[in-house]
Amino acid sequence: MKRRQSKPALLELFKTEQGDAVNTGADRSGASAWEPGRSMRVTAGHLLVALTVVMVLVVVTWMIAFRQGELQARAELESVIFQPVVEDPVLDASPAPQPVEVVAGPSSGPDDALLGDPRQAGLFYFVLAETRLEGALRLARFCRELGLETWVIPRDNAGLARVIALPGVVTTSRSEEACRVLDERIGAIGLRWKDSGGTSSLEDRYLVRWDG
Repeated sequence: MKRRQSKPALLELFKTEQGDAVNTGADRSGASAWEPGRSMRVTAGHLLVALTVVMVLVVVTWMIAFRQGELQARAELESVIFQPVVEDPVLDASPAPQPVEVVAGPSSGPDDALLGDPRQAGLFYFVLAETRLEGALRLARFCRELGLETWVIPRDNAGLARVIALPGVVTTSRSEEACRVLDERIGAIGLRWKDSGGTSSLEDRYLVRWDG
């Protein structure tokens, strides 16, 4: 009787070795796909998805920043609108005038008492204003009520008149005491005249010599 072979046939061994080699290659290729330094393929679909995500993030960030800016601007506007007004911007913010020492002078009376020309030749007189007769009389009356002797001198037939202050002085130099004291007194009265509704504080006053 013929003895049975215990070793596998040569063809079976060759097939087994080929199968092992294929499995080993597949395992190596799968493991090397995620090795460091290995390049990956990025398709156009991947780029499109990434770009869409970036654009969405940018839009969301802009909307949040815009909303915050809008809320801040609205809060600032409301604080300005509802802020209490401390000082009326229409009123003059100039400092309050110093009190004027009232000196007894000619008492105010009818308008005829304000008209006249008591000037003396050779002296200089302060001209407070040159305006229409009605305004000149009102200014002269106001100055007399504060103790400053003033007169209204009509200029011509156009209805204009000068308001002068007495007494006259011998020089136009403000360093001379009499001229300086009278000038400061007119300035203080001018501030009160403006506060009472006048159009100026008599800052345009000037000296004119009267030669008769």
